Amino acid sequence: MGVDVAGLIGDYRRAVGLFGECLVEIGHDQWENPTPCVEWNVRSLVAHVIFGEALLAALFLGEEEGLPMEVDPTILGPNPVATWRGTALAAFEVLKEESALKSYYSHPNGDFIGETIVGFRVTDNLVHAWDLSRACGSELDLPEDIAERCLEFWLPLADTLIGSGARRDFFAEPVSPPPDPSTGSRLLALLGRMG
Repeated sequence: MGVDVAGLIGDYRRAVGLFGECLVEIGHDQWENPTPCVEWNVRSLVAHVIFGEALLAALFLGEEEGLPMEVDPTILGPNPVATWRGTALAAFEVLKEESALKSYYSHPNGDFIGETIVGFRVTDNLVHAWDLSRACGSELDLPEDIAERCLEFWLPLADTLIGSGARRDFFAEPVSPPPDPSTGSRLLALLGRMG
């Protein structure tokens, strides 16, 4: 059975929107706060997500040549929200061509079909929205329907990525979920977070 392209793009838009909702709530004094991603503060985490949208657009347009592979927080510029909005809109624009999701691309972690790269972006935005919320002292419940689809997406990939050593470039090692976990908590636990 094929991927529901419209559903995948819808999940991506919702996940990006959720991240944006958390982004606009960052206080001026919170950019250096630590996040659940132990190597990143809020500034680094936001730069990572913005870079992910820029990378998706560049890959789908065949313009990844010359795109730096190291995430530099200066990508945020003087107005991080405007930068985020611009990269998100550029990513949405390339997804108007559904054929792009059926092509293969040389992602930094391997060759993947477009729909898998979009799946990465759904999860990245969703989980990093949770990270950002937590870093800024808020609680965020992940949308159960998207979290369920992210679990279905990641479970078959988890062993492959662990075996290749690439998993660390996505999320942390799995942890045990809390008792009677929600779907969102199960996803967070799979990706190394106690939600």
